[in-house]
Amino acid sequence: MNKIYCILLFTLIGLSVNAQFRLSGNVLKANHSYLSFATIKLKGGNGINQYTQTDSLGSFYFSHLKPDKYVLTISAIGFVSRNELFNVKADTVINLMLNEETNRLGEIVIKAKQPLITQKIDRTVFNAENSLAAIGTDALELLAKVPGVRVLNDKVSLVGKGSVSVMIDDKLVQLADDDLSNYLKSISAGNIAKIEIITNPPAKYDAQGNNGLINIVLKKALGNGFKGSVNAGLNQATYATAIAGGNLNYRKDKLTLYTNLNFRKGSLVPVEQSNIYYPAQQWEVVNKDRNFRTVPSGQLGFDYQFSKRSTVGASYAGGLTNFHSEEQINTSVFGAAHLIDSVLNSNAHAKIRSHYHSAGIYLKQLLDTSGKTFTFNADWFRYNDDKNRFFDNTSYSSNGQLIPGSFAEYLSASKQQIALYTLKADFDLPYSFLKVSFGGKTSFIQNESDVNFFKRNAGTYIQDEKQSNLFRYRENTQALYLNTSKTIKRWDFQFGLRGEYTQLDGVSLNERNQIRYFQLFPTAFINYRASEESVWSVNYGRRINRPPYRKLNPFRWYSNQYVYTEGNPFLKPSYNNNISLMHIYKQVFTTTFSFSKTTDGYNDVNFVDALSNTQSSKPVNFITGYHYQLSNSIVLNPLKIWENTSQLDVFYNVANSALPQTLKRLTGLGAYFASTNQFIFNQSKTVLGDISFWYAWPTVDGVNKSRSQYNLDIGFKTLWLNKKMQIALAATDILKTDRYRFSSLINGINQVYHNYYDSWQLRFSVRYNFGNEKIKRQEIKQGNEEERKRNN
Repeated sequence: MNKIYCILLFTLIGLSVNAQFRLSGNVLKANHSYLSFATIKLKGGNGINQYTQTDSLGSFYFSHLKPDKYVLTISAIGFVSRNELFNVKADTVINLMLNEETNRLGEIVIKAKQPLITQKIDRTVFNAENSLAAIGTDALELLAKVPGVRVLNDKVSLVGKGSVSVMIDDKLVQLADDDLSNYLKSISAGNIAKIEIITNPPAKYDAQGNNGLINIVLKKALGNGFKGSVNAGLNQATYATAIAGGNLNYRKDKLTLYTNLNFRKGSLVPVEQSNIYYPAQQWEVVNKDRNFRTVPSGQLGFDYQFSKRSTVGASYAGGLTNFHSEEQINTSVFGAAHLIDSVLNSNAHAKIRSHYHSAGIYLKQLLDTSGKTFTFNADWFRYNDDKNRFFDNTSYSSNGQLIPGSFAEYLSASKQQIALYTLKADFDLPYSFLKVSFGGKTSFIQNESDVNFFKRNAGTYIQDEKQSNLFRYRENTQALYLNTSKTIKRWDFQFGLRGEYTQLDGVSLNERNQIRYFQLFPTAFINYRASEESVWSVNYGRRINRPPYRKLNPFRWYSNQYVYTEGNPFLKPSYNNNISLMHIYKQVFTTTFSFSKTTDGYNDVNFVDALSNTQSSKPVNFITGYHYQLSNSIVLNPLKIWENTSQLDVFYNVANSALPQTLKRLTGLGAYFASTNQFIFNQSKTVLGDISFWYAWPTVDGVNKSRSQYNLDIGFKTLWLNKKMQIALAATDILKTDRYRFSSLINGINQVYHNYYDSWQLRFSVRYNFGNEKIKRQEIKQGNEEERKRNN
């Protein structure tokens, strides 16, 4: 199959193009940087005018031109317009430069209203500049209003796919979890031009992960000086959490400096309940866990244009997490006739201290005036954590009396060190007849975990060597890719192929696991513009899911002496084949049918033993899964003051299990509905509100059957000081219905779970923007995000 993929790819590249004449080129500024979104007008001898705009690389093209004389007019705000007269006798490439205006009478703003949703060959585009949701909000809040995107407890995901990587201007953000949400909250939605949803990433992106990408494209603006924002907030759930942060950007000619700092301190109280139905007993477990977090983090970087064609940059990011928890775990054991047999109480407190450091450098080199570029990245990341969990167990009989000798104290400890090194190079070559990009990447990953378990005896913790382990893991990957794209009349084509060779070496309990494997990851995209109102799209891609490092760590986290979770150092990656067919009507109504097949899928399985009553949760590879999904979304503006986006997804899951302890086959139909509504309450657009609702029907996820859950959020905000200050108040999960309830059958023993993660919250926030709004920094393009994401 690998040879077939290669033959097909290079055959497609070598196909001759049709004889239709094509005009293409690039528009540059005087400093040889790209001029994006310039207006291009082409007038032929027949008097018919055609229009287009330059893309983010300053490129444009017109196709199907007859031999004739043409006049090309290029214009952009703040630049002197230019006219060019020429003959077209064959495919023609023209590269032009516009000069900035030296005298301006004032600022003139020309707005050409775009549809809210547009479709490109490999991504769906949400044009934020045309959305009411972008008024007076931040990037994280805006993402929650984009069809197909879910933001739940400040975590970003795609419907049907799970957590997702986020990019800024096509550069992966080197942050995750709280650090990522804090960073997105520091970006004003007023600075966002559009949001791109990439459910099937092309070959130039890492094949790691099946959850897609989100690319936030900032508005293009220039200017010297300072620009920044500060924000603060208070979230009240069971207990309060305080949030503060800010960012600062400075630009002076060729130099741009930027920094951001964020701080979060507070606690949540998730409650987890489970019922385990053994043949002769029923165990009811209630775990109330108040956890505390103090999380400071920050970033510092610069970029410098040292010549007309060359830009270099560097960045550093770091963060610290101090975590501790106070847990009360009550286990009631029932015998025949549901009579209480015994009670097991556990008190636990955990201390986790972790920190990360990340640094990277990059070079971007313009190879010629036609837009050909070379980009190089070198990145380093280091993560350390130190976990200690102290817990005790006390047993009581059915009459509430202490069982003699039942009291015991334990300590579970783990130290983990992760180091990542990556090198990445990319070439983008936009030829007139074909756009080509290719490049390579190499990564080196080192992961060490020192795991220990102790039991306290006579005031001293004594190590249990049978439950202690030193785990060493090495993973090196080398990748090459080739991507091509071409437009022929109403058809757009893009084909890519990525090859990755990975070497694994893991040692755990003196058992060694060495694996070498090479895999090819083809991608294909085809668009057909049937009319101005109707666009069809089909795409295919193959992906790999390498396990997160925490799932490889054999550290055991005990709830009591019978119940624990642990990692699996021999967990293997899973693979996905994805295909989808999409139709967009009038840029308003979108329908998508998609299919995904998963092989070697892994999931956490709670292995229960009726003889010993132990429960061991561990990730294992055992699933072959099939996912069918029909998605529909619609964008409406019933009134000028009201914008609505709604979506309905219906899906069918099939999970075939290779584990003898589980059901061999599990199937289920599910659905998801979401509706977001934005309102403007005054003419100056300074008083706004929003209402969001979603409902998830019961479905199947791996070996689990999940029950329904739903959520209602309400928000209100006002803008002050010429819209530079925003004051917002929001209530999330106001009905307390966002509860994760599911069941599974392992070894013939039914398990039922009912968890609530303290998602009812009242949130108050203030943000103030200051400085020169025309400054825009260039995000550094870093190359190790997919490796870092597996640290979560």
